[in-house]
Amino acid sequence: MDLHFHHLGMACRNIEAELSELAIAGYSPEGLVFEDPIQQVRIQFVSGGGPRLELIEPAGAQSPVEGILKRGGKFYHLAYEVSQLDDAIACFTARQYFPVSSPAPAVAFGMRRIVFLSSATRTLIELIEARTEHELAKCRSGAE
Repeated sequence: MDLHFHHLGMACRNIEAELSELAIAGYSPEGLVFEDPIQQVRIQFVSGGGPRLELIEPAGAQSPVEGILKRGGKFYHLAYEVSQLDDAIACFTARQYFPVSSPAPAVAFGMRRIVFLSSATRTLIELIEARTEHELAKCRSGAE
C-alpha cells in the first residue's frame, strides 16, 4: 500500500487561539482557513516546529469534532495520502479497521475524497485520495 504521511489532526475550540499558542513552537498558517459544510468544520493547516498539523474547529453543534472536544481530546487522527483510495480502504478493512464515515469530497483537499477508519483500540486514520497525474501537472504549470 502506498501511504504518505500528510498531517496530524488536532481538534480545537478556536483556531485563532491555537495559532497564537503554536507560534512559540515555530508553527505558522499555511494559506487560508477552509470551511467544509460536509464535515461541519473549519480547518487551518499549520507547519513549523514539528509535524504538519490540521487545526479543526467545529462549525456547528452537529460537528463530529464536538464529541472529541467534549471528551477532552485534542490530537485525534493520523492522515495519509493514498494513490488508490478504494484499495487502501479494503486493505485497512482487512486489518480490522472499520470506516466511521463514507468516502466524501473534502474542501480542504480540492474536493478529493477522504475517509476515516478506526481500529479496535480507537486509532483513527484519515485516508486522503492523492492528486491525479493530471492535477499534479496543472499544479506544476501554474494552471488552475
